[in-house]
Amino acid sequence: MAEKEIELLCIGNAMVDVFAQGDDALAAQYGITDPVQHIEYENLRELVAALPKHRAHSGGGAANAAKIAGFLGIKTSLIGAVGVNSDPTQRTGPLDRMGKLFEADLAAAGVETRLFKRQLPTGLCLMLELPKGETRIAAAPSAALELGAEDIDEVAVKRATVIVLDGFMMDRQDLVRRILELAARNGTAVALDVSSAHLAEARAPELATYSRLYPMILFMNEDEAKAFYLVISKQSSLNPSAEAGDASDILTEEMFDFFKGFTANELFPIVAVKLGKRGAVVFAGGAIHRAETMPIIPLDTTGAGDAFCGAFLSAWIRNKSLSECANLGNKVAREVLNVKGTRINGKKLKGYAKQLRIKP
Repeated sequence: MAEKEIELLCIGNAMVDVFAQGDDALAAQYGITDPVQHIEYENLRELVAALPKHRAHSGGGAANAAKIAGFLGIKTSLIGAVGVNSDPTQRTGPLDRMGKLFEADLAAAGVETRLFKRQLPTGLCLMLELPKGETRIAAAPSAALELGAEDIDEVAVKRATVIVLDGFMMDRQDLVRRILELAARNGTAVALDVSSAHLAEARAPELATYSRLYPMILFMNEDEAKAFYLVISKQSSLNPSAEAGDASDILTEEMFDFFKGFTANELFPIVAVKLGKRGAVVFAGGAIHRAETMPIIPLDTTGAGDAFCGAFLSAWIRNKSLSECANLGNKVAREVLNVKGTRINGKKLKGYAKQLRIKP
């Protein structure tokens, strides 16, 4: 690939992930009743303050992918929006405490950051572990949602080989379309992690259109791939025999055929489907590339899919085959499953980084 100043540019919701343990009464007191939900920022801030102990580090899909790529020796940059401590009439002043934490965490991974300052606090996402092993996720994106199309300049896009987009930005259509148009104009590929089955279903027509018009790499898990397939193929459900079969084997023969056809063009789109303990499968050019993995009992699954994305793209940028890209994604995701979120020691990835070094 042609050399550019930045190999991977990640654009997305700049959040701080907070990991903590609590009880059902405390969760109920602050309205944390669903497995995943959004809550008011002040409510979440008060809950975090009430917790006896917690750990916090940078989060959000784009930042997680950026951190992994940085540790793998990829020239990486991130664009996002965070909060500041300042006069509410001015977009100046120092970053707020969580914004500083976010910036420092990315810098430690070697990631260059361009953080736009907003008057809302830096976004938070709480992973609250309850006594019976259930984890509830409560998010207050806050300033993260203030990143707009006007914040993306062509120079930043032109510098990059690949752009990573956080799928949760799909609701900001002006922002997404500006990035895609600038990327196409400057020969920059765009990778998008679909992020949720709901988003895959709701935004399937847009994703399919973008994949036809722009140089796209789509990352999905099995549930997201199923939701996308059902909408685009106009099916109400999978083949009855498939629905009655092993629930862990969601990718059916008909879905394999669909994605082979969907990716039949010479180069783009590429679709990488993460299969959890069964590895991953990549569809490209009408062909299928499989990569198995070694199952483990995870400490925490937060950020593992983002780690797969960051590692896959790091290998792709360094001209590895699609099977090699998926294999590296599996290996790095497995490392992340052993920690809370993507709070991984960069030394753990040194061996993989060595494999990606450009030889003089």
